[in-house]
Amino acid sequence: MPRRFLPFSAKLADRTDVMNTAYMQFLTADFVSRVLPRRFAYWVGLRVADEFYCRDARGRAAVKSNLRHVLDFRGLKASDETLERMARTVFQNFGKHLVDFFGSRRLSRREVDRMVSLEHSEHLEQARALGQGVIVVTAHLGNWELGGAVLGALGCPLNAVILPERDRRIRALFRARRESRLQRVIPLGKAARGVLEALARKEFVALLADRDYSARDDRVEFFGRPARMPRGPAAISARTGCPVLPGFLLRQKDDTFLLRFRPLIVPAGYSSEREIRLQICRGLEEEIGGRPEQWFMFEDFWNARAWHGGRGEQR
Repeated sequence: MPRRFLPFSAKLADRTDVMNTAYMQFLTADFVSRVLPRRFAYWVGLRVADEFYCRDARGRAAVKSNLRHVLDFRGLKASDETLERMARTVFQNFGKHLVDFFGSRRLSRREVDRMVSLEHSEHLEQARALGQGVIVVTAHLGNWELGGAVLGALGCPLNAVILPERDRRIRALFRARRESRLQRVIPLGKAARGVLEALARKEFVALLADRDYSARDDRVEFFGRPARMPRGPAAISARTGCPVLPGFLLRQKDDTFLLRFRPLIVPAGYSSEREIRLQICRGLEEEIGGRPEQWFMFEDFWNARAWHGGRGEQR
């Protein structure tokens, strides 16, 4: 029977079953990631990712569409076989990302020195030297969650704006893991006040700049086509005068990481909020274009219908 004809109680029971299943899956992932050795946990994560890749036809098609567009923008023509291989790698990298999310904790400076290489740390030092709040922008690229733990170990505790999970149990689990890495969590629905207060305290605030969850449809050019990109980072920077620091934690072939900072975007150097926004987009294009197999976007990014008015959920 089509879902739209199901009685409300049946639909509610079906949704409850789905949430219970998701919660148990996340609990299992949490257990595996924290108990098993990292290499073995990665192996499990890869097998689960392969299973999802085979089952999730919609996500698989979306990832291939996104990859094709990014590669076309860079002047690279990929065969169907190459896109298939790259899309599977995206799913596999996301499996590793989940292992790191649940398995990571507060990092010491010694651990950061062992597993993370820094590139252009002078941009971070420039931001700190200004003596004001800093807006860190990143993307669903590499390992943005672990990046918060790395910044904490470098002496920059982070306030992270996140989209809360609908299920309160999953929400509590995710929040506990984030806060164990010294991240203060600011729920998206209450972000404005929390972000402004953190910046007023001269703290770092992290925002994901590659997905717009608002109901607005104010598009800018991204990889050569109009795309829905969040206004928040640029708008807050223009309003507060706080600089924007683009930073990306990227996975290396040996599963160590590279934390790369890009030049500071100081709002006084731009004539409008839109200019700041476009500058952020150009940085995202370079970073995502250089590592498209680490961009975790499981919706057809340039397809307006896939966004459901900006309220779709992202893994």
